[in-house]
Amino acid sequence: MKKLFVPFVAMLLILIAMDFSFAEISHSGKKAVKSSKSTIYKSGKQTQKYVFKAVLTGKFKSPAVKTKAKGHAVFIFSKDGKELSYKLYVYDIDSVAMAHIHHGTMGKEGQIAAWLYKGKITGKFNGLLSKGVLTNKDINLDSLRTWIKTGHAFVLVHTQMNPNGEIGGLIK
Repeated sequence: MKKLFVPFVAMLLILIAMDFSFAEISHSGKKAVKSSKSTIYKSGKQTQKYVFKAVLTGKFKSPAVKTKAKGHAVFIFSKDGKELSYKLYVYDIDSVAMAHIHHGTMGKEGQIAAWLYKGKITGKFNGLLSKGVLTNKDINLDSLRTWIKTGHAFVLVHTQMNPNGEIGGLIK
């Protein structure tokens, strides 16, 4: 079963990226165009990555949490950097309590930087837990991009059984 998980998650991430890859991208003063290259855009001479992902497992926690739960998240910065769209998926998880982006590193979680899910699910859950758009009102997006690039931003999903976090993963 574990041997199938990595290819399964990889395929899901590809499918999710493809979902976003044909979205309309508008250019200021120009007609919107469709792009199949969602992972980069050119800003002058510099190419900037704006799609980031996190694979969520119990092994991310320190100490590790023994769980069958897994998940992944996809984050996409708008071209102008003023919005961050996200989708958060979880599988085989029980009684989700909340999910956030944290600023910190494994073992040194730091503070909550942005909420991804507020609510309470009783029982098993599989699928899309939350999606939305974050702006500078929610989190300083320039700081978040820096934290991601330096390995200091991660997703953490908390459950009733593991209130300090059951699954998590670095945003890359």
